Amino acid sequence: MQNKDWFWLIILSIIWGSAFMFIKIALRELSPFMIVFGRLVASAVIMLLACRVAGAQLPSERKLWLSLGFLGVVNTALPFFLVAWAQQHIDTATASILNATSPVFVMILAHFFTADEKLTMRKIAGVSLGIAGIVVMVLPSITNGIVLAGMAQAAMLGATFNYAVGGIYARRFKSLHPMVVSGISLLGASIFLSPGLLYFDLPQLASLHLKTFMAVAVLAAFCTGAAFIIYYRVIASAGATNALLVTLLIPVSALLFGVFLMGEQLKIYDVFGMLLIFSGLLIIDGRILLSFRRKQAVMVGA
Repeated sequence: MQNKDWFWLIILSIIWGSAFMFIKIALRELSPFMIVFGRLVASAVIMLLACRVAGAQLPSERKLWLSLGFLGVVNTALPFFLVAWAQQHIDTATASILNATSPVFVMILAHFFTADEKLTMRKIAGVSLGIAGIVVMVLPSITNGIVLAGMAQAAMLGATFNYAVGGIYARRFKSLHPMVVSGISLLGASIFLSPGLLYFDLPQLASLHLKTFMAVAVLAAFCTGAAFIIYYRVIASAGATNALLVTLLIPVSALLFGVFLMGEQLKIYDVFGMLLIFSGLLIIDGRILLSFRRKQAVMVGA
């Protein structure tokens, strides 16, 4: 990846690293469905208005609109609902470990469904090292262990698989403006979930606390709208496998939020875990290894 791709990936990890916290806040008064539906509708409106303001041309082909709508179902509607539902029953530490399996799924899918993102030992080693770092970071805070057979854990794995499928599918929209991809896909996700309004009870808006409104607003504007513009930009530039490396960085950004904003204590296993994650990302990037090999070749040639 280029330096600009790493820059946007770090920004994205910071934005999405805060999403778990805002979901937890909103869950105090809202159901998972209402959080996701409100988040998607608000972000779709924001993105489509932004397209108009920025002069980003919306496509005229009906088939393209349907394809982007399908992307929204796979990459936002289904995984967002699964994550929100799962967070009622598991803590953020467990969720972050399971969320970090996205690069594993996307590496396997990309190997079979793309021509330029094949599996390599370097990618496998890097992602494995990154996931090991996340396990080191959050394992001490998990009291009941990770039971993958549980419904909540299975829901998280289902969400990460959807992210992987969505990441691969989004490659076909490289030629479109990321704002257009984000806006139309979010609209498709909102329409897909809208029948749920007939089943789920609507909240009494007047009884909701301001903190709940603020949490959903941040989830819509930043953790969805702005984040997906960045995400689709990285996919177009660096590929789906590299874009989903953000899931390895999210626990790090969440930890740093806790230390510097919430006054939480930085522990030795946190530092060790972050070092493993960064080492894994450096292996995936490959430039340091390439530079080392070049220096060895120069020394041998001399």
